[in-house]
Amino acid sequence: MKKILAILTVIALMATFCLSAFAKTNLDSMTINTDQWPSNSAEAGKLKVRINPGDKLYILGWCYSLDAQLERIVWYVDGGDEQACADVYRDRPDVAGVFGLDEEVGIHAGYGYNDQMMEMLGVENLTTGEYEIEIAAIFTDGTEETVKEFTLSVGDGTPVVVGKNNYPKTLNVELYAELTTDGVEVEELDDGSLACVTDEDTDPWISIPLDLIDASIYSSFTVKYTIDGVMHGNNIYLRDDEVCTGYSPNVGTWTQPFMDGFEEKTYEISTSFPLFEEATLTGIRFPGAAPGGTLTIHSITFHNPNGVELRSFDADLGDALSFDQIFVNDTSAADGNAAVIEKKKGIDGTNGDVNTIGFYGWYGNANSETEAIGYSIDGAATVYGDYFIETEDAVTGLNANNRRFKVTVDVSGLQGDGHTIWIWAKLANGDEVKLDRFDNRGEEGEKDREIYVVYNAPAAPTEAPATATPEAATAEPETTAEPETTAEPAATEKPASETTSKKKGCGGVIGGGIALCAAAACILVLKKKH
Repeated sequence: MKKILAILTVIALMATFCLSAFAKTNLDSMTINTDQWPSNSAEAGKLKVRINPGDKLYILGWCYSLDAQLERIVWYVDGGDEQACADVYRDRPDVAGVFGLDEEVGIHAGYGYNDQMMEMLGVENLTTGEYEIEIAAIFTDGTEETVKEFTLSVGDGTPVVVGKNNYPKTLNVELYAELTTDGVEVEELDDGSLACVTDEDTDPWISIPLDLIDASIYSSFTVKYTIDGVMHGNNIYLRDDEVCTGYSPNVGTWTQPFMDGFEEKTYEISTSFPLFEEATLTGIRFPGAAPGGTLTIHSITFHNPNGVELRSFDADLGDALSFDQIFVNDTSAADGNAAVIEKKKGIDGTNGDVNTIGFYGWYGNANSETEAIGYSIDGAATVYGDYFIETEDAVTGLNANNRRFKVTVDVSGLQGDGHTIWIWAKLANGDEVKLDRFDNRGEEGEKDREIYVVYNAPAAPTEAPATATPEAATAEPETTAEPETTAEPAATEKPASETTSKKKGCGGVIGGGIALCAAAACILVLKKKH
């Protein structure tokens, strides 16, 4: 009963203070090549989504504004022109009802159905490369709110959905103070550390934002720190947009730090923060030093036990290589070190006569066998294949793990200048190594042995269609029949990406904060109803 009264009180306060506009957006699901929810709704929470050329993306969610109705959902590529989505909208009276808002708020507030999600038109036209994508909601009063921002990697490798094994083993947090309590002064040091000085007799805290870290992938984290003085007797808290929108004292959202006397501490999320085992993390909060002391946080590193270590060539780690020959259309175009160094700086295919580029050399690691050799074009996902060939005794005599390869890359579909193709190696120990050996870099007599080429392809036709056409933008879906109400996902069914308006106020700072609290409280109700 107390929880119900608290929620009603917050809603009443929101109605009192929220006199100006307030908008909220939510992405429930994103799927690849299927418009059926929830076959792969986990993609909605990813910071990087990988697809193959020709793949399609579908989305489902809801948006509302207190001053206007949702007009359309759009998307942008690298901050460019507006791209359209399929015309698949529906009313969401449940959203309005749960948030205690007028029924008009739920009109046209949903995009996508369970069995007919909204297609982002034109995604299938994107060529190989990486793109910064923004999905946005435009309301009838002309205002616009971001629904989701992510990196879309379009490659021609076999993995379509990014799994745990496709993420790096480690993820370092950018350290900056999001919030501190009175009496704590924060200094950002040149090495990226945060020095937090407690200069008053107070309850010291330092809050650091996390950039949507998926705890189902990054299942533990390590904090490196030093403390001058005594650690304040309090807890470490995690935050997300569903379990704990603030830094709640609920059991499972915090753990005892036990940081005094150490310089490094690793926390397993499943044991120290069990409520966050499947959450998307948005923040972490530390107690500071006791008054007169300093807590310096040097690094926060999240770990993926199933991930790969993406790294550069390192002789100290046992790497060795040679880049002996470049082939164009399976004919030798550069043979020997000097010729290869000159040729890889630019292969001219602007007249359209280059179909394949080949790399001939060898690689090995003294500490691990090489499972595969592959290539990456313009930083996209690495494509690994069966590129090993017979290795002569002179190469294996240097190291038994050395293996000769010939990688042939089809470049016939590339357009425009300046495509860079790198060769990578995948080791049995989980490392993926970019073959960027450059001996004595920056010194006189340095040797460039990096295995790459720069390829200039034919220019793109001027009449080539954009990623979304006007005809597609206005295309009517085959059906927009209302689904059974029992099949409708809850308004916040595991919201992987949720943003609140930064462009419009909500009765000033106070009103906006209260509205956010009310939204958070109502989301808990929605989750329980579901």
